[in-house]
Amino acid sequence: MVTNKRHTSLLARISLPVFALVVTVIALFAASASYILIRVQNEHTRQMAEQSMKFVHRNLEYQLDTMNNMAAFLLSNQSIENLLETEHSAPYEAVNDFFTLQTNLQNLSLLSLLNDAHSGSIVQQTYVVAVALEPESGLYTLATDHFDPVTGIYKSTDLLNESWYRDLISGGRRNVWWGQKAGRSGTAMIYSATKKISTKDGRVIGTVMIGADTGSIRSLFENAALTSGFHLLVDEEGRVIYSERYAFLEPAGGLPFVRSANCDGSSADAKVEGTVHRVTCVKMDNGWKLLTAVPKSHFGRYTFAISAIGALAAMAAVLIAGLWLRRIVIRVTVPITRLVNAVQRPEVLAFREPLPKLKSGIHEVETLNEKFASMLVTLHGLIEKSFEEEIERRQLQLELLNAQINPHFLYNTLDLINCRAILAGDRETSAIVRSLANVFRFGLNRGRTWISLDNEIKQVEAYLHIQQMMHDDLLAEFHIASDLQDIVIPHFILQPLAENAIVHGFAGRTDDCRIAITAQVEGNALILRVEDNGKGCNIEERNRVLREQEAGEHSLTSDSSAENGYGTLNVHRRIQLHCGPGFGLRYVPVDEGTCVEVVLPLRSHVQIDPEEESPDV
Repeated sequence: MVTNKRHTSLLARISLPVFALVVTVIALFAASASYILIRVQNEHTRQMAEQSMKFVHRNLEYQLDTMNNMAAFLLSNQSIENLLETEHSAPYEAVNDFFTLQTNLQNLSLLSLLNDAHSGSIVQQTYVVAVALEPESGLYTLATDHFDPVTGIYKSTDLLNESWYRDLISGGRRNVWWGQKAGRSGTAMIYSATKKISTKDGRVIGTVMIGADTGSIRSLFENAALTSGFHLLVDEEGRVIYSERYAFLEPAGGLPFVRSANCDGSSADAKVEGTVHRVTCVKMDNGWKLLTAVPKSHFGRYTFAISAIGALAAMAAVLIAGLWLRRIVIRVTVPITRLVNAVQRPEVLAFREPLPKLKSGIHEVETLNEKFASMLVTLHGLIEKSFEEEIERRQLQLELLNAQINPHFLYNTLDLINCRAILAGDRETSAIVRSLANVFRFGLNRGRTWISLDNEIKQVEAYLHIQQMMHDDLLAEFHIASDLQDIVIPHFILQPLAENAIVHGFAGRTDDCRIAITAQVEGNALILRVEDNGKGCNIEERNRVLREQEAGEHSLTSDSSAENGYGTLNVHRRIQLHCGPGFGLRYVPVDEGTCVEVVLPLRSHVQIDPEEESPDV
């Protein structure tokens, strides 16, 4: 009976106020979410309109700046000014200068305008680059009499009837912008004109005109098209340069929303043909105005839909909470969450503490807690047992390896071969045998783990001497300071790295092979560097393998070890086993070949614990 009360006590804690609170929270959340979504949607619509405005304004300014830059190039180019100011006694003497200037203008006109490269409706345009010369210019007599809106050189007398030209030469402005229809087809064009003033005497010698088809502007507006509304670009006189609603050069300055717009980047409500619009206006650097008008009804078009969806979602949430919240969330999720939190405690994962006993009031959850705690204890024991067996297995392997080698017999045999070679006069064989004896003597190291840096260098030097007998063009360099020779390191570190450089770095190569071994101190660490000029390797991949491999994951006979001689991975693991996880191998970038650094602790012989060394063989 007591057990039943314990299992059902959770139900007694669930009451009507808790359920009512949950329902209230859902209703408030649904209402708040609907309100926020409506505000977000309206704000998003407003931001999209502003972004469209900013995109058009930024790219339009860029295009106009491009035209200004072309004019500035012509105005500041000294060679072009020399062509304009050079005086000629006869017209035929100016022909070369005239055609040189004409060629420069044609080259500049070939610069492509900003167009929508992915739109098939936009034709790639080029600039119109023209110069209207004053009588003071040396090329005036050769210029075309009548101005035509194409690239060329013209006389300024034909422009006296143009209003923009009169504004340019009579006022204090050096630059004017305007729009006009050009050619028989009436192509809509925009132009800028700038006075060319002589740098010598300050007189006006010509007018530089840059023109562009408005199709390039149209592509900018099409790339930032509004879902609802329109753009309007007007010049200083209020004439339309471009708009989705109004025609080119149509008078628009008298429209109420244009006249009342404050072109400071702010937005205001205004009526456009009887409909309230949100109008944003900015003023271009050349004095033109850019306006964006979006119907105000466009901002609230999703209000009703979002409100309806929010109400339906709230009713559905209340219904689901009433039927399942008490049973699922409280009776199942909370106890299991507590169990998961207990299991994830660092002390439990590290087996420093047992799994805490969970009192949830639910029989199944408490049973799961007990069984899981028992499983953790069993798992801890299995891990410790497996670790001890692995250590014992590796120790047996090392003992077996040492037992298979009789160093005294090996040394005596090598000495006998050396003596016979000397008696036979074979000095080369004698040198090879002595090097091989040194390789075995320092490699076995009498079964000891640690060796002095001096003896380690002698071992790899003997190994490389044998390799030099087999490779005529192999050069070995050693740069070891004398004060570092007594430093002790784990033995058999350098030969696997040198062997790896020869086998893999110099594979298929027989000439100009070089291996350099250096040692230096960095702080409390000894850095040994083995560098070759071979074919190199992917250092990022090699460093990743060194970081990811865990100690004991591969045996000495694994594929990776077999492919790399003794295996740089095994060298890395032995260093970390004897020196700690902060030491080991690392590959560093070099201009040619491969460079691997061995990071070791800086230890003297007296710092080595005698227990770290095995008995003599």
